[in-house]
Amino acid sequence: MTLAVVEDADGRRFAAPLVRDGDRVRRALPGDGAALALVSHLSLVEAPLPPLVEAPLPPLVEAPLPPLVEARSDRDHPFTLTTWQHAPVDSERAIDVDQSNESVIVHGPGGGAVVKWVVRVSDGDDPAPARVSRLVEAVFEAMPTPWGMVQWETAPGGPLALVAMVTELVRDARDGWEWAVAYARAYASGAASLHTTATAPGETLGRIVAAMHLGLADAVPPVADPERAVAWRDEATAGLDDALALMDGDELVRLESHADALREELGALADAAGTPLIPIHGDLHVGQVLRGADASYRVTDFDGNPVATPAERLAPQPAAVDVAGMAQSLDHVAYVVLHRTPGVDADAVQTWRTAVVGAFLASYRATLAAAGRAALLDEALLAPLRMRQVCREYVYAGRHLPHWRYVPDRAVRDRYESPTEGSDR
Repeated sequence: MTLAVVEDADGRRFAAPLVRDGDRVRRALPGDGAALALVSHLSLVEAPLPPLVEAPLPPLVEAPLPPLVEARSDRDHPFTLTTWQHAPVDSERAIDVDQSNESVIVHGPGGGAVVKWVVRVSDGDDPAPARVSRLVEAVFEAMPTPWGMVQWETAPGGPLALVAMVTELVRDARDGWEWAVAYARAYASGAASLHTTATAPGETLGRIVAAMHLGLADAVPPVADPERAVAWRDEATAGLDDALALMDGDELVRLESHADALREELGALADAAGTPLIPIHGDLHVGQVLRGADASYRVTDFDGNPVATPAERLAPQPAAVDVAGMAQSLDHVAYVVLHRTPGVDADAVQTWRTAVVGAFLASYRATLAAAGRAALLDEALLAPLRMRQVCREYVYAGRHLPHWRYVPDRAVRDRYESPTEGSDR
């Protein structure tokens, strides 16, 4: 097996594990052993966890590629292997889900791991390696244990692009769009208590997100300048304009009727100068939290916002971005339950929503306060950032998933037509 980075006529780069197939070379498929070969190489660099150890990635095969494929070893663009831990593995299989990258599960007698091949290689640094490394050093345990990663030097002495990431396999994992929806339905049907389905999970999520931020934040974080705050406001209002352009029907009528209120709320982002900035997850929602067979929760996918530019994904941001994203997604779980569960008790779903969001926010604040770092959360940003996320949901629905428009539509109704008494927003 050979690992390559190839470039197309437009200059776009793609990572490709390659295998020989008769007299030709093709991209490796799950089952060809490429993921197994990568994981076996993790054992070539012995390292405790932490600290991490980095080493040049040795060739995965000694033989040259067949002449059908022009290939060369480019010493100006080396691969780097980072190892945190490893275990023997002997089989691999694909994850049968639609992904922007390709993930392969590898199994062995001591457990398993997920190998994520990054299909599209960035032109600069990726946020995930630095964030995962920092969380490893901080002994943040609420994520799938990192085994290792491969990076590629995009230019001599230049940025390192992520090519592959290997993390612990979370057995019987379900993401939050499954487990949280199931919790809300269980409470609404009377099958489980509010503590079990809302208060306890919300408190756990709050502690996890706060611990993640404490592990990522500098001891003395930088702060936003006025220009950056204005840029956040402008980006958010541009998202509202995109939402208005993409919607139609009743959703457009409702969005237009509240556009002025939305624009005013988003405008508060321009006043965010001075807010602390930290490396954040960047795309945090319940779908990024796995619940495994051991009932533990683990945060995944530290690649940042997939629609943001590389510079935006790398830049430190307010902790409130992640907090608002998680809180708003818990609201969206309730909207999914209301929309997809005929005959559901709507009042009970609303009670669940209020309880889980309130428990999440209270637990997050308390965890920061206990660490003496309450100032990391700028409370004034929560409401505008939640509505910025709502605008992004409209845009996502308009461009990719039309039936999802009911979610931001319901969020706007709840915010501006029937705010819930006592809700913590």
